[in-house]
Amino acid sequence: MAKQDTFTTDEWALLRLAPSLVSGGTVAADPSGLFSSIKEAAAGAGVMADAIKTHGGLELFAALGADRSIPGMPDPKALLGEGSREQQMQNFKAAVLERVKSAAGLVAAKGSPAEASAYQTMLVGVAEKAASASKEGGFLGFGGVRVSDKEQAFITEVKKAVGL
Repeated sequence: MAKQDTFTTDEWALLRLAPSLVSGGTVAADPSGLFSSIKEAAAGAGVMADAIKTHGGLELFAALGADRSIPGMPDPKALLGEGSREQQMQNFKAAVLERVKSAAGLVAAKGSPAEASAYQTMLVGVAEKAASASKEGGFLGFGGVRVSDKEQAFITEVKKAVGL
């Protein structure tokens, strides 16, 4: 059973930020404009809130839900790196996947098997929900697909990073 004090301050911040990073990584996988990006980010946040409610009986999720502090954000330059916009998006996705793998590993090492499974499922759920929140490739809401190939590839990478 993992509580907040089971983790260092940096580890706890990572556990709290990982879902938001996954949501951002999904947006970066196939950027589709401001309004679509906002819808995708909000959808990902909803998955985390639902997971906290659903798994509130697990100490880790109870602690995540109870923590109302604002975690420090990672340095954008560390996440984006240098290069063209496309290269920065690739750098960002790689940085997100690295942090997702670390966060899932922390919960697996310090939490219960149920907490680890629920945390993994939550991270994948964030990616899936964010990807399906708006259509990609259409025009004025017509045509397009709900989840693009690039988004599906990112979801697959998230699954791999969390060990599923």
